Amino acid sequence: MTDTLHPPPEQLRRLAGLRAWLAAHEVVPAGAPVELIETHISWVLLTPSHAYKLKKAVDLGFIDQRSLAARRHACEEELRLNRRTAPALYLGVVDLDAEGVPHPAGTLGPSAAQDHAVMMRRFDPAQTLDRLIEAQTPQTPQPDWPALVDALVDQIVALHAQAQRVHAPGFGLMADLHAATGEAPVQWLALAEGDAQRARLQGIVAWLQDREAALDTLCRQRREAGFVRELHGDLHLGNVCLFEGRVTVFDGIDFNAGLRSLDVMNDLAFLLMDLRARGADALAWRALSRYLDATGDHGGLPILPMCMVWRALVRFKVARLQDLQGRQGRDASRWLAVCERLMHPPPAALVLMHGLSGCGKTALSQALLGVWGAVRLRSDVERSRTPPVVAPACATPSDARYAAAQVDAVYAHLRSLAEDALRAGQRVILDATFLDAAQRQAAIALAERLGCPWGIVHVQAPLALLRERIAARRTRGDASEADEAVLAGQWARHGDGWADLGATEQAHTQRCDATLPLAHWQRPEAWSDLWAVVGP
Repeated sequence: MTDTLHPPPEQLRRLAGLRAWLAAHEVVPAGAPVELIETHISWVLLTPSHAYKLKKAVDLGFIDQRSLAARRHACEEELRLNRRTAPALYLGVVDLDAEGVPHPAGTLGPSAAQDHAVMMRRFDPAQTLDRLIEAQTPQTPQPDWPALVDALVDQIVALHAQAQRVHAPGFGLMADLHAATGEAPVQWLALAEGDAQRARLQGIVAWLQDREAALDTLCRQRREAGFVRELHGDLHLGNVCLFEGRVTVFDGIDFNAGLRSLDVMNDLAFLLMDLRARGADALAWRALSRYLDATGDHGGLPILPMCMVWRALVRFKVARLQDLQGRQGRDASRWLAVCERLMHPPPAALVLMHGLSGCGKTALSQALLGVWGAVRLRSDVERSRTPPVVAPACATPSDARYAAAQVDAVYAHLRSLAEDALRAGQRVILDATFLDAAQRQAAIALAERLGCPWGIVHVQAPLALLRERIAARRTRGDASEADEAVLAGQWARHGDGWADLGATEQAHTQRCDATLPLAHWQRPEAWSDLWAVVGP
């Protein structure tokens, strides 16, 4: 029987030849070792300045790179696709002769080129985000992880915005991904190591099949609406690095169009799953919040848990393939534990932020969404996505934005988004002033109608501090348009807002002093009053 899991001897000889040529020509002193990194589908040879990536001539079911043409096409596609996010990294494709010596593309005749490699600028492999997060200790300097995640999400948002839409049948649905990877229940179960692991796999696969059936119509609607696009496809932390001081996404899927033609939420799901698998849940929720603020794609939330579980199951498959290829991978069963945790999230619940403009609601809700695990909906962001119901004939654009009818429309839009997210099983934070009792009661009624617990976070700060923060917004481009006049009117009507809350509302409220350091609110124990009503 033909061995398709391991590269043929002649390709191993070309790999050794290229490694020897690089040691003689790109390494100082000449002959020094050239580092080799191996995955289940590629080798990467590292010199001080460059990296050369060869595609393995293997057939793993979801990828067949045995032919020279397939490997050449994969190299060319890798260059095209990855230059969207990492143009400084990807230099070109080189041809290899029978001895593994590299030549500029096209300079060897068709019969002389025996293999191909992608030529890249080298980056420090210790600077991939997976290694950075694993290397953290209390004794080592910590990267600014919130800033890194924000920069990464901004790059993902830009990629998703410009990526080509894919409407064709055969792409983007979970069934299409299974077909592209050769996945079927029997293949998943064949990877099990022992009866106990097989039983766990059966439960996970059954859950996925149920969710895929329930969400099939939504997934098809999203494909028609343009949410299936030619994306990265393999967006885990190991494929993101710090290069020349910039967060850089690289190594997108080139070998299979079906695996990169995805719903945008499925592409994002790999990053979110990987962060959560590494215990960085707060960063995962931060990433999701920033992505939703930028894109408004709240309609994709129902498919997110399914996509994350599938991504974790793919990581299990990769780990088991490494075992089968004789390379020691990480404990594959840990990915099954990740699947099981994602399959059983805490119950949906609703929290309303409450307080005057400038009191710090957004900063505190950012801290809360990380420690609680929630989707945040911000009035300051969604206001721009709410159709105008007031003609802008007021004294200023801000007057029109904050006219009563327009405010009502914004709150109605927030409640609509919240209802969809709660029905999708998400915890939700509504970040708005909620100074009007009718708006609070409408949101509370929504939670009670859906059978979800609810709570309020009342944020209070001295008037002088509120004025300082409102003034500071002018220089930092804040999403809020509330100015000193809006604040003055709020203070005249409500004071700090606490007395406006009814007895039942106060019993469901955590009071937050916005003069405390933000680090205080990044600790779960700081929210004990809120946990009492919505659960930790």
